[in-house]
Amino acid sequence: MNLADLIEKRRFVGQEFLVWLWFESEIMEGRFDVEGFGPCEIVLEGHIALALDKEHNRMKGASPSATPEAHEALRQGKLPAQARVRVTRGELEFAFVFTAETLGLSAVKIPKVMNEEGDEQFYDRMYLVEDLEAMLASLYARFTALRLSTAWESAVAPAIRAWVRDEAVDVGAYRRVRALVKPIGPVERPKSTPPPAMEEEAPAVAVA
Repeated sequence: MNLADLIEKRRFVGQEFLVWLWFESEIMEGRFDVEGFGPCEIVLEGHIALALDKEHNRMKGASPSATPEAHEALRQGKLPAQARVRVTRGELEFAFVFTAETLGLSAVKIPKVMNEEGDEQFYDRMYLVEDLEAMLASLYARFTALRLSTAWESAVAPAIRAWVRDEAVDVGAYRRVRALVKPIGPVERPKSTPPPAMEEEAPAVAVA
């Protein structure tokens, strides 16, 4: 099997990762404990697009992923193709559009750096972009470990299906199962000193 065929067969992985992120952000009210980074708030906001073959649903608003229309699209078999995600860690706030097919980020906003000129500004911005990439890599490592474990079919997938059907999810039981599965591989955050922050745009980056 050539590389193009392998990529095509695995396009669903990004969609499943986005479903899982969506699911956890709702049942845990946006509160995540990201390995290597600590407590973060992660929410889907602004817009979300779901697709099945040639059928598409695009929803916009403050919390489009929480609408009955979004959950109905999931029940119809549509999967998220793209969503805007906001990540807050302490005083740092990041936002980006995540495309499931490529695991790529676009329209990235990073906290504004205090240094306004020269090399220091460049390095501060790169630190923040690397910080975001590392946080997403840590989340993806957690998802991959769950997806490849026996807990996926026994506990995770049933919890997601119940959530899609708007049924009650035992969040405590889900957290206990989740805690038993260790993420795949170490994820290290950048070692440079983090800059103080306020919001500004950064170039698109990709996580693979």
